[in-house]
Amino acid sequence: MMPLRLTPLTLLCLPLLLAACSGGSGDAAPTEDTRVDHAGEGDTSEATAPRTCLTDGVLNVVWEEDRTGVPGIWFNSSKDGGKSWLPADIHMNHSDAAATAPDVACAGQDVYVVWEDERDGELKNHNIYAAVSGDGGESFSGDEVLLDGDVDGAAMSLGPRAVAVGGDVYVAWFDNSDGAYDIRVQASHDHGATWLTDPSRADSDERGSAYSAWPSIGATADGVVVAWEDSRNGANDIYASSSDDGGSSFRADVRLDAGDAAGATNSFEPRLVMDGAMAAVAWYDERNGARDVLMNVSTDAGGSWTSGDAIRADSDNAGDADSLHPELTTQDGKVFLVWQDNRSGGYDIFERVYDTATAAFASAEVRLDTDADGESQSYYPQIAVDGQNIFVDWQDYREDKDAVGFNDLRYNYSGNGGKNWNGDDLRINSDEPGSSYAVSASAGIVGGSFVSVWSDGRKGTGDIYAAKRTLGDESVYVAPKKDPK
Repeated sequence: MMPLRLTPLTLLCLPLLLAACSGGSGDAAPTEDTRVDHAGEGDTSEATAPRTCLTDGVLNVVWEEDRTGVPGIWFNSSKDGGKSWLPADIHMNHSDAAATAPDVACAGQDVYVVWEDERDGELKNHNIYAAVSGDGGESFSGDEVLLDGDVDGAAMSLGPRAVAVGGDVYVAWFDNSDGAYDIRVQASHDHGATWLTDPSRADSDERGSAYSAWPSIGATADGVVVAWEDSRNGANDIYASSSDDGGSSFRADVRLDAGDAAGATNSFEPRLVMDGAMAAVAWYDERNGARDVLMNVSTDAGGSWTSGDAIRADSDNAGDADSLHPELTTQDGKVFLVWQDNRSGGYDIFERVYDTATAAFASAEVRLDTDADGESQSYYPQIAVDGQNIFVDWQDYREDKDAVGFNDLRYNYSGNGGKNWNGDDLRINSDEPGSSYAVSASAGIVGGSFVSVWSDGRKGTGDIYAAKRTLGDESVYVAPKKDPK
């Protein structure tokens, strides 16, 4: 059955079609994206890797930028869900050393920014630092906090990921302080005022004996769960561990990519979400030849997981095509999952819903990009859910006519919990289609509006842009009028 067609409020007008595509009477008004960073016009610094969190209608954004001559961590926030921003960015790292790979978590008025930092020691190893705000991101405490305890910078700590719930915050990363990389977790239970004396270790094989990396972390009042890639058996498997004492200790870890022999094939990019006692992890997996998207689910905060084989999400013939880069979110016991898939040639975007009440997918997968099957490349989907509204955005290369690597951001949405989707996908960024790059997009919903934040090259180097519009709206590009002279 074809998805129900919902009429968008505005239609994209390519420059050559402006006269015939004016939206009824008069010329279409151009859509304005909002620039988030304040590096200034003509600035040649690169702003990349934006990460976002949304709480109580406040959107917090952190990114990496080299405007001082070395990479640093910058922050801004919006109290109207992405329409307007603080007049000045906040520089988070207070040293001359490079700082990279930021993440942000928030709960109520608490905002936590974490990153990798080279300030300690002479080897330029990375340590994990954090900064804390208790006023919704308007200001941060004066001193950054060293989370990994490595005051001499003797080891390498990488890939910090943070999650906040109530007055608690948890940060996971991987470090080689004991040899090969292990998974570490640090926690605070008083809004970031104090932290555990020593980070906990989540992987339970012998310390430093095998590569464990790229953690994803979730937390609720029911517990804390961490998932990661782990090579203890040969190739990469996906493991998870959980804590019921606030991250002070972790249970024995569990292999999630069940169904083939441990270490027989590679599994990559675990993504974890939690909703109460329910935890879900998705990844992509090579067991069938080409890569498929698999998942595993716990209904007791990581105490136990789906028995038997991991659950396959893509329903074409196993291993016939590559399904990559899953992202997921959860609401009311359902897991909303998206990924990119090249079963038709080029990569398309697919979505599917898993219902933990029935332990089964609620429906068949749905393709969300609405050009011809496999006609162009659509990459890196992101998903957000708010009530019955579902919003998915992605990088789309259909307008890259000269194949130079320029892309736009496009989205699709459902207003009835995924039963039906818009008949046409819609464009987000409002500069000339296919004229630049727009990458590392996030996805969020504020009431009946969507918000995306991304790194954008329209000015020549990377800047951070945001778009907040009513679900169903599409960007309108209007070419500048030529000087008659």
